[in-house]
Amino acid sequence: MYDRRLDSVVAAADCGSFSKAAKQLGVSTPALAKRIETFEGEYGIELFSRTRRGVFLTPAGASVVEDARAIMRMSEDVLRRAREQEAFGGTTVRLGISAACPAHAALAAWPRIHEADPSLHLELVPIGDIYDDELGVVANLGGSVDIIEVSDVSAAACEKLWGGVCRIETIVAEGVSSVTLLPRRPSSAAARFVALLENVSPQE
Repeated sequence: MYDRRLDSVVAAADCGSFSKAAKQLGVSTPALAKRIETFEGEYGIELFSRTRRGVFLTPAGASVVEDARAIMRMSEDVLRRAREQEAFGGTTVRLGISAACPAHAALAAWPRIHEADPSLHLELVPIGDIYDDELGVVANLGGSVDIIEVSDVSAAACEKLWGGVCRIETIVAEGVSSVTLLPRRPSSAAARFVALLENVSPQE
């Protein structure tokens, strides 16, 4: 999935000390130092400045650690989705929610969606500001989140903001018009969820 030595690199960066990082990971200090040294030697990059006061990231090391955190998060998501695939047959839909995107229509319709297709499972995932490009919440749809419901912005505005990075669909659910944001290639479960979201009728 990724170079396991990155665990040692990130731990050392967080702890500022090889010995503290080794204790955190449950390995010996020489073993951790060896992992980092072989990584540096293999790729010709000095990650840390070693001093008596501890270890400090070099500019190259800071860049590696930043990317390593993203790789580790991605790997965790890959493994989590694989476990869900094994447990639920790949039918878990991860709905992004926040104060700005409370997903009222999707949550109100969920009992009827699940009744229509009991194989679907819903996971609520807290998300950050969808309008903050640096967070990349929308650009990374399909990673940790499958669907985001947007109710305060028109489909046309969504197209201008994110038309190049995600799939945008206008739906009417629970008598309310809203916009759903999905990956360009949504999972079959996410596509099924959106189809049911628009088609299920409120109970009398």
